[in-house]
Amino acid sequence: MEQNINRSPDFSTDPYFDEVQAKTKFSFDFVLWFYRILKYWYLFAISLALFLGYAYLKNKSWTPLYQSGAVLMMEQRGNSGVAMGAVQLGSLVQNSVNQQMILNSYDMVVRTIAKLPQMRVDYFKKGKFKADNWYGLTPVTIEAKYVAPSAYSIVFEIEPINSEKCRIFYAGSETTAPFSMEVPYGQFVQEQRFYIKINKSPRFAANFEPFSFRFVSKEELIGRYSGRISTGMIREGSTALGVSIYGSSPAQDVDFLRALLKEFEDYNLTLKNEAADRTIAFIDRQMGIIADSLQQSEASFKDFQDETGLYRLTKTDGRSELENVMQSIGEVKAQEDMILRLTDEINSSILNRTELVEPSALGITEAKLTQSIGEYNSLINKLASMGSAHPMYAKSEQSLTNLRIKILEELRGLQDRIQNKKEDLNNSTREIESRMSTLPAQEREYARYEKKYQVNDAYYTYLRQRRYEATIQKASNIPDNFIMEEPRQKGGPVNGDEKSKNYTFFFLIGLALPLAFVVCKEEIFNHAISTKEDCERLSGLPVIGTIENISKKISSSGSTTLVKNFPKSSFAESFRNMRIRIEYMAQKESGISILITSAEPGDGKTFIAGNVASVYQLTGKKVVLIDFDLRRPSVAKLLNIESKKGVSNFLIGQVTLDEITLTHPEYEFDIITAGTLPPNPSELIKTKKTKDLIDYLKTKYDYVIVDCSPIGLVSDAYILSKYVDTTLFVVRRAKTNKAFFKSVVNQMRNDGLEHAALVFNDVKGREGYYGTSRYYGDKSYYLKRNSYYHDDYFEK
Repeated sequence: MEQNINRSPDFSTDPYFDEVQAKTKFSFDFVLWFYRILKYWYLFAISLALFLGYAYLKNKSWTPLYQSGAVLMMEQRGNSGVAMGAVQLGSLVQNSVNQQMILNSYDMVVRTIAKLPQMRVDYFKKGKFKADNWYGLTPVTIEAKYVAPSAYSIVFEIEPINSEKCRIFYAGSETTAPFSMEVPYGQFVQEQRFYIKINKSPRFAANFEPFSFRFVSKEELIGRYSGRISTGMIREGSTALGVSIYGSSPAQDVDFLRALLKEFEDYNLTLKNEAADRTIAFIDRQMGIIADSLQQSEASFKDFQDETGLYRLTKTDGRSELENVMQSIGEVKAQEDMILRLTDEINSSILNRTELVEPSALGITEAKLTQSIGEYNSLINKLASMGSAHPMYAKSEQSLTNLRIKILEELRGLQDRIQNKKEDLNNSTREIESRMSTLPAQEREYARYEKKYQVNDAYYTYLRQRRYEATIQKASNIPDNFIMEEPRQKGGPVNGDEKSKNYTFFFLIGLALPLAFVVCKEEIFNHAISTKEDCERLSGLPVIGTIENISKKISSSGSTTLVKNFPKSSFAESFRNMRIRIEYMAQKESGISILITSAEPGDGKTFIAGNVASVYQLTGKKVVLIDFDLRRPSVAKLLNIESKKGVSNFLIGQVTLDEITLTHPEYEFDIITAGTLPPNPSELIKTKKTKDLIDYLKTKYDYVIVDCSPIGLVSDAYILSKYVDTTLFVVRRAKTNKAFFKSVVNQMRNDGLEHAALVFNDVKGREGYYGTSRYYGDKSYYLKRNSYYHDDYFEK
């Protein structure tokens, strides 16, 4: 806040006052807070010891986490031509995002866990602070055929007996009875909770170190790994997929990843062979149907030959040509069945909005149809990841509709072409048969049986050839993924810096808590002024004197004017410094009048007034101390003098000035006490006689010290301040309320009180200049023995 209290032009140029004005703005005093924190050093030491100790214990239970990973290369491999059973790049398993979803799926974890029975037992070594995982490190392994649900919650101990057997035991709990049994190696043993066999591992020793184990349920094991798998492309634009997992048992995680990738390859191959399996199944059904027709036609043809004895006809041009046509009819009929099957599959997929089967999977080689279906599959995947809110969704949906129409039209065209081919072959058959009508009746009948048999035989032969091709294709299929880097542990612990982080974190907590206590105690919950800096910051007025607490020295010496009695003390030096500042403020070295007041009673204003008078008396000048506190006078009590008449009696004309002026040989300055307490002190002080009295005293004395009532409670000080050169406002450490002090200073400013300065009183021991270390400290220049100023004078 800005200070507007009027000052003389000369005083306004005081650099010290300008420095005080700067403190009224927001600033942070590092030195002040350093000493405040230093005062509570023991709290910081205790807090740091406790929290760093906790960090140490926490680090003792620290468990390292390791990254285990592998690299999976995703690319099309194996035959992918037009043979039946091949799967094209547009299929589900070729999409990298879908592959990652499959790899991370819950079902894939379930299938993987089923292939890892060795993980159904946890092995560990109990320590004081943590349990170390012993997976793959144990001298024996446990093979479990059956585990009861009640056994999953028990931690068993195992210890060696000899090279032939060991002991399994459980100490028991409140709900479970103790348990112990001897188990021979390599033999299944049965207990009501399990049926197990203990096998020796390559690390077996007859006197191995005992360890603990517990059975793990399938559900718990699935829960451990479900959601823990991380996947991502190694490099943008590549097809190398990184697969990793983080855990405290890298050996166990590596085994899991190895089984997971193997299961994923098997699943990939299963998907790749699915179309071939469907084609082979369809051909097998068709071959079963045509086999019956072939068998019947063959039997009828054979019966006819046996009855007529006609086993062979002489070749004619018509018969040779008819055989070729019959073979073509059989192949076309098989192709027609395949086209109808493809049409059904495509119609079903279109209705379900799923990918369409590739034509090559059924042995149909139509380039345009294959291209359209590839575009359709790519677009259906794009739409699935796009969402209806995407701006391109409507356009893509329209493109998908156009492709559906195009695919169905191409299928109709394919069906029309196969029908036209059938019609052509039927026409050729009729033409050949008409030429053969001239044959004898028995030969024509022979040709009829032979034609039926040839058609069925050609049909069956075509299907058998296609099945053979599909079987070869399935046998040659390999997964589209292969492991580029086998699963392995990657480096050291990924949380290796956790220990140092724990120490750092708890170190900061150990500092923050006592620091918060200091801030709360010294600022938030401290409503009293505690430092010289507080005085200047709240008021904008300079502190021209810092007076230490000398209550013990007063009691030991029996004197209240210590400046006179102990002139070489640091206490006296404080008043000498204040004397110089007062002269600077008054702009003169003699004839100075000083008013001393405070915010409220008990701040030590009378004590300050007496010692200010004493420090001026040391200069050999004439000094008078007047008690103008006509409500609760205390000068007489402070100086231990008796006087019934004083200022109040003079102002009402009862006595003369000489009658109330006292000269005490111990103090060597004149004293005017308050006198009888009047009923109207403010009105009495406000009379012209008060001004005349002070003006007269200024002419008679070199220094006039006026002690008056607290300015925060009554208005007497405002009246008297107009008659003096400067006003000293006494602030008592740890007593004067900050808010009240600030409001009083604001009132002083509003009322135009001039030439005011502060005196900071009652600074205790080491709580001096900055509230924590005395201005003249025990190790300072002024307190050394045989120096200029000796506080040990107080001990005399």
